[in-house]
Amino acid sequence: MEERRKIARKYLMAYSSVYEQSTGKMLGYLSDLTLEGLMVIGKEELEIGRETEIRIDLPEIPAFKENFLQIGVRIIWVKPDIDPRLNNIGFNFTDISEEQKLIISEMIDIYEFRREN
Repeated sequence: MEERRKIARKYLMAYSSVYEQSTGKMLGYLSDLTLEGLMVIGKEELEIGRETEIRIDLPEIPAFKENFLQIGVRIIWVKPDIDPRLNNIGFNFTDISEEQKLIISEMIDIYEFRREN
């Protein structure tokens, strides 16, 4: 399968909880993050194409004014994880502010895996 990603994938060392804002239901844990979207590892099987708002619990970093990031997303894919009890869920951001971009950039810079090429 051809890789369509425009921005390099960043795998995070800190796994933040991700919740659906409207229901408060935990969707899983943040696993992958870019300025365009994220991947969550969780038990849910969500409907592809559906738009919703999520809440991402932020790591305790003095630079962050809030304890969470609330942001609009569209579910773009759901794939089985290596663990058959879990799914990998891909989201694109639908409405992201400049302040949210700064927070996401900070999270990527601080918590990305530093992998050897």
